[in-house]
Amino acid sequence: MVGEIHLANIYFTDSSAAKIRPVLLLKANSFNDAVYLPLTSNLLTNGIHIDNNSLKDGYLPKTSVVVYEKPGVIATSLLLKKIATLDTKVNKQIIAELVNFIQS
Repeated sequence: MVGEIHLANIYFTDSSAAKIRPVLLLKANSFNDAVYLPLTSNLLTNGIHIDNNSLKDGYLPKTSVVVYEKPGVIATSLLLKKIATLDTKVNKQIIAELVNFIQS
């Protein structure tokens, strides 16, 4: 599960609506939840750019940005479909950026 990209029904921060979005799973817990980072195709968004060369398997329809400034938690039962797995090196880079963000 760690390093996998899934489609999930994600609510906006203000809970006004939800949208099916790709998310990068960082860690599963004992409550059947997963910590995730959202992906966006808005390449102007602050984050780490990934594309199909960043993947171990699967496919991204567009170059995307992993938004490490917006971690979230989702019940694993709400994950709709696995679409890809990140390369281990890229996944470690993203986790390092998240840690730097949290510590700054």
